[in-house]
Amino acid sequence: MLTVNIGDAHISVTAEPLSQEAFAPFGDVITNPRPDVHPSAFASQPKDSMPSNAVSANQGTAIQYLAVSHIHNLYSQAPSGQGQPKMTMFVCATRELDPSSLGAASQGQFKVRLLERHPFTTQTFTPLSSSASTYLVIVAPSLQPSAADKDLPTPSGDDLPGRGLPDIHRLKAFVATSNQAVTYGAGTWHAPMVVLGKQGAALDFVVYQFGSGHGIEDCQLVAFESEQKQEPRIAVEVPWPKPKQKFHKLADLSGVELRPGENPYTAFINACNNDHKEIQALYSVHRTKRNVQQREKFVSDEFKELAIDQHLLRLQNPDIYPGFVDERNCFVIWARPPEHVIRLAAKLQDLLKQKAPTIWLMPTQRMHMTALEVAFSKTPQEIGALVSTIRPSIPKIASYTHTHRSRLVKPMISYDLSAFALSFLPAAGEPVVSPPPVDPDFAEGVVEGDGYTYHHVRQDVFNLVKAGGVQVGSRYQVPSAHITLGRYLTQDDHDTPEKRKRWVDAIDEINDWLKNEIWDKKDAEYVGEWVVGQERGLDCRSGSLWYGHGRTLLLGEGF
Repeated sequence: MLTVNIGDAHISVTAEPLSQEAFAPFGDVITNPRPDVHPSAFASQPKDSMPSNAVSANQGTAIQYLAVSHIHNLYSQAPSGQGQPKMTMFVCATRELDPSSLGAASQGQFKVRLLERHPFTTQTFTPLSSSASTYLVIVAPSLQPSAADKDLPTPSGDDLPGRGLPDIHRLKAFVATSNQAVTYGAGTWHAPMVVLGKQGAALDFVVYQFGSGHGIEDCQLVAFESEQKQEPRIAVEVPWPKPKQKFHKLADLSGVELRPGENPYTAFINACNNDHKEIQALYSVHRTKRNVQQREKFVSDEFKELAIDQHLLRLQNPDIYPGFVDERNCFVIWARPPEHVIRLAAKLQDLLKQKAPTIWLMPTQRMHMTALEVAFSKTPQEIGALVSTIRPSIPKIASYTHTHRSRLVKPMISYDLSAFALSFLPAAGEPVVSPPPVDPDFAEGVVEGDGYTYHHVRQDVFNLVKAGGVQVGSRYQVPSAHITLGRYLTQDDHDTPEKRKRWVDAIDEINDWLKNEIWDKKDAEYVGEWVVGQERGLDCRSGSLWYGHGRTLLLGEGF
């Protein structure tokens, strides 16, 4: 163990809640990213609401999240030449905190007297249900190599700390819960486990790492002292946890809990008291809040990269993966936009292309809005069986919007790190600006008016599919009505802060133009309204449907 004298340094940091984003420079946080989603409801989640590594498992009774942590065995570079996997268990008693200078704002402070690292292995702590439920994660980056650490063996390679004693002036601390496991990256300086809670409680951990049995390779310790070898003044303040916010249905969409098999659209309609104005507000809050969050990500100093769709990239650039075939077969019900909406969408695509020339744009003939995703990522045989079952019901489903007409208004560009779309809101009393139905319109018993929203259409289509003998496996249930305009294929248009700001500023300018010049205006250059089913009914499709591909089983009657 090395001893480092920190002189008269006085270091105090306040622990923050543990998150993957904040902890990323030091390792991984492993936690259920969607604890609100029961495995039985996984299939009904929207594509953009679940992590990309989520898959259904165990015959639909489990959600599996792939590659949740990076595990490294670097003992091939160690003097011993090899390390074996080791799984151990730590039963950790709570630590007593010292009084805090912050008074009632803090539970107390923990004095950091030493840090350790495991240079040739990652180390994962997985908490088990115990009498304590929170713990501290204290980490520090490494200083530049010095004579003081020249005898400590370390591996070399990209993204590894390498040699260097801990940089205590950049110490970070986090409060983790028993719902979070943590993986310390190889060579990451960290404090031994610090469990929080009342005296006499403990928290159990299963610990996974590699080891050779050679102490200097497996664990390197650094102890700190102040001038005249006094106790070091390195403290972590532990704040009291923030009180949980009360759920507000228009701000926190996870607050609506679904029972297994329940129609998700009915649940949202009921949460809004079957009031079309509340439903519109729900849609509006969802897209507005999402755009604010995404803008912050694009302009953040911690921006890393766009989420490039690897399937689309391989399809657009065959040289990357010759012979690549997208094998994600689906069965969906699409709403096809009328010509005036396609014209508006094409205008927006052109404006966005001027700001980011390398983006991929959805061909206008493939544009669609997913009313219901019945099944996704299946084999052709599995999709064929579903289609065979529901085929007698398809004509009614496809032409359902001929007699059940809902209005969408107030178009706006929504976006994230992977794609951008033209989104709409269900109408709530706005003036009608769409062209009239094509004569002659012989439909009888038409359900229309703003009280019958697009969310009601989705609710009804869900019920029709279910009545046709098919269990709906939709991931679309959030309040969103959108047409994908395009996706990112390279980082080139967004690889500097200036480019990213230009991109989000351009979207804001376009949205201002839409709001001021298009929304609710009868004589505008472009029509900003869509009555779902106008010109074309619903499009029942199967096959590899991403990016507008696949085949039509039946296109319903329009009006």
